[in-house]
Amino acid sequence: MEQDIYTNQDPLEIEMEAEDGEKVKVKIVRMFEDSGKTYVVADNMDNEEEAYILQIIPHDDGDELISIESEEEFNRLAKVVESLEDEEE
Repeated sequence: MEQDIYTNQDPLEIEMEAEDGEKVKVKIVRMFEDSGKTYVVADNMDNEEEAYILQIIPHDDGDELISIESEEEFNRLAKVVESLEDEEE
């Protein structure tokens, strides 16, 4: 059964490859848009202190999650996520 991260009620759990080649299990906990792009926040399921912000790149055969390469962009997006969380409280 295929899960759709756009409509799924339960957080989507996936396995991805970290920069060091290790497999990491993550849970997609939030999706948001910024500057016309769509992003997700993925929590590391084995390390509560670690989370990732990934960009969604849509393709005809499915979506691709890519990491944010620019430290400047990552820091800006982290502030966006923080403000979204503040709004929810």
